[in-house]
Amino acid sequence: MDPTEGMQQMSVEDHQKKQEQMQQQEEQRDATLRAILDSEARERLKRISCVKPEKARAIENYVIQSVRQGRMQPPISDNKLKSLLEAMQDQGGSTSSGPKITFARKARDDDDW
Repeated sequence: MDPTEGMQQMSVEDHQKKQEQMQQQEEQRDATLRAILDSEARERLKRISCVKPEKARAIENYVIQSVRQGRMQPPISDNKLKSLLEAMQDQGGSTSSGPKITFARKARDDDDW
């Protein structure tokens, strides 16, 4: 048996173990969010994750952490999630709104009309 074959097999096994651990963590995270959020709030968070996955992940982290620390009480409604999103946006959490475009219109100096 070639030593590189053994290392490759160990690497594949390690990779599979890591993937299984990550999958278990994601399942635990989903179960926690199902317990914390009501159905409308979960649906809103899913729609956000389709467009901005990193923002949805940050919101999920904040909600889970807040519940664990006792700052929020489950179940979290859609209205509470909306107010949380607005608060995060007001704190400068939303840089993705993009640059503002201002159209400077020239005043027309036509007397022919």
